[in-house]
Formats: sequence, structure tokens, C-alpha cells
Amino acid sequence: MTHVLVSGEENRVVEVSDALRRRGATVTEVTELADLPEVCHKAGDGAFDCYVQLAAPIQMEGATAVQRIRHFYANGVLARFTALDAAREALTSPAGLIFVLGTLPPEVTTDDDRNARRSLTGVLARAARSDAAPGELSVRIMDADADAERIAALALGQAPPPRDDARLAALSLEEWRIELMSVGLAET
Repeated sequence: MTHVLVSGEENRVVEVSDALRRRGATVTEVTELADLPEVCHKAGDGAFDCYVQLAAPIQMEGATAVQRIRHFYANGVLARFTALDAAREALTSPAGLIFVLGTLPPEVTTDDDRNARRSLTGVLARAARSDAAPGELSVRIMDADADAERIAALALGQAPPPRDDARLAALSLEEWRIELMSVGLAET
């Protein structure tokens, strides 16, 4: 049986955890990142075959867009590094790691911001792989709109469910490109 650690925003954690359980996994849920070190310590070394790191909830703070984005990065995106460091010893070898990106409110999000978040997450993925033995950590980075079934399938090394062609047909060219390329952008 595959043991999966899932952290992030509570509703999303429940959604992904349910999808993982339907596929036969056991799941440990963490919805408060401050609890992650204790949960992983109690689980012990090598307890989890995969860690699914969803976006954590973050309250936007600041009077300006610059202040809000700084707060988001300092307390959101960069918090992923601390969370992964807490979970690292609790992962088996080999292990899987899935990062699901978050989103900013529309008034402060830009293409540059999305690219920067993906790039910073990629830096984290490379750092995690450098701490692991060669070939012992597979990493995937998924967009915020990835559905729970797709996340669960990839976390368990299973074929993802087929895409909804009717939904794809309604997407703009840019959305369609991102949708179809999102699995291809996965880091392994």
C-alpha cells in the first residue's frame, strides 16, 4: 500500500486525500504547515512514499500590490521550502513529490508572477533532488487548477484520467496550451 503525505489548504487537502484513498492509498493530512514537522517526526523516517504539497492558505496583506506580492512570496511560496525540509526525512527512497501551485487574486497576478512561482518551485525541486540519491526522487509541478483525480493518479504512478475534450474546446489558445503542456512540464 502506498502511504502519502498531503499538505495545504484544508478543502483541497480533503479533495486530494479522498481521491488518493479511492485509488488505494493511505493518507496523512496536514492543513497547518506549523504542524508538519511534528507529524513527520511522529511518522518516522521513510514513512511516506509520496508527498503532495498543495498550496497553503495565505491571507493577503499590504496596502500596495508590491507589499501584497512580497507578503505572498515570503509567507506562501517560500514557506514551501520549510515544509519540504520538515517532510524530507519522512520520505521513502525512492519517493515521489508533487507540487501543486497556488494562485494570487486576479488584481495582483500576472504572467510574470505565475512564471516566477513556477521557477521558484522548480528551484525547490532541484534542491530536493540534490539532497536525494540519484534517481531516488521524482518530482512533478502541477498548475493550481489540476483536478484531484489527476493529482492522485500521478502521485501513485498511475495513468491520469482522460481529459475532458468538451472543456478543452472551450479554452482560449493560451489556456489550452497551458493545459496540454502542464504534464509535459513536470520535473522528473
